[in-house]
Amino acid sequence: MEDGMVDVVPQGDLAFAQAPVVSNYTPKEVDDHIDVLEFGSNGQLYLATSSLNKRSWTGDLWWFQKPEDAPKASEACTGYRIDSGIAQVKAINKTQLVLGLDSGALQLVRICTTTHETRDTLHHFFEMHPTYCEHDDRITDVDVWRNADDSTSSPAIEGAASTPNLVISGCMDGRVIVWDKNMGISYNLHPAHPAGVISVSCNQEDNHIFATAGLEGKIKVWNIRNVKSCRTVYTDEMEPPAVISWVPGRKNTLLVASKTGAVFLLNTETKTVSAHLSVMDREIRNLSWSSARPQLCAVAGDDVTVHVIKVEEELISNHYTNDQSHKDFVRGLAWHPSSDVLWSSGWDNRVCHHQVP
Repeated sequence: MEDGMVDVVPQGDLAFAQAPVVSNYTPKEVDDHIDVLEFGSNGQLYLATSSLNKRSWTGDLWWFQKPEDAPKASEACTGYRIDSGIAQVKAINKTQLVLGLDSGALQLVRICTTTHETRDTLHHFFEMHPTYCEHDDRITDVDVWRNADDSTSSPAIEGAASTPNLVISGCMDGRVIVWDKNMGISYNLHPAHPAGVISVSCNQEDNHIFATAGLEGKIKVWNIRNVKSCRTVYTDEMEPPAVISWVPGRKNTLLVASKTGAVFLLNTETKTVSAHLSVMDREIRNLSWSSARPQLCAVAGDDVTVHVIKVEEELISNHYTNDQSHKDFVRGLAWHPSSDVLWSSGWDNRVCHHQVP
């Protein structure tokens, strides 16, 4: 097994004994509703769509060698149609993705390239592992510990039992599940939020700490080393959270985006709020940090505008705004890992780049 790879361990269930399905059908076109963008560490783009207004509620996963090729289906390496909408896509390493589905299932996908049997060309395809159905409602968010991937993983995360955690999934059934690198369940927390979980975020500084936000307006921080693993650090019915994300390099600070269109910093130790900034007058749906410039975070919501904010020690300021690229709601945000160009997608079948100064 390659370093950082997810090795699925049989669990004694028939579903786990099934062989992976190899994609042999590519959808004709990319659906209009592009919900998710995700870059691999090698700069390849993975794009997920959901069919929201057709006869069947399906989702498509696409693979593009270059982001400039999206969303042209003719330029895609391959695509695959799933019998469920796709809520989230996260790259685990260079050759594996994990999908959170509207069906409540988690799906592991392997990205494969081989030489074509009859032509001297490369053949690209997805290897779809059987889904893991542990949730009773649709998955709303998925996050991964990035320090567990194949490029930056430590020996402890590669094999030791002390830090096995890899993926978190949150669902509208109120359940939060922590998955290990063998896609086994490390922790099944229910009810984490009785009204439903709407956002989860892994603390990249500690493999045992993560945060969750619920539909009831609470933010909780979990440290699964402790017997009393959960602390409620924020509650405000007037400004309920919509998306949460740990500020890079700051173990005790969350960036919170609210349903009222504001962002602010939350100190999880003192439970204090600071650096409040109103970004838009609609609900925020997505936050995406730049890896090259960790003080910059892209923001999008129920609007056509792409925002980039600058997060400093005790201050958040507007850094970049673009309201001309999209004609419908912006949903996907991702920064290119090498060029640091911001890419966005929306419900207008567009994938746009932004040169953020």
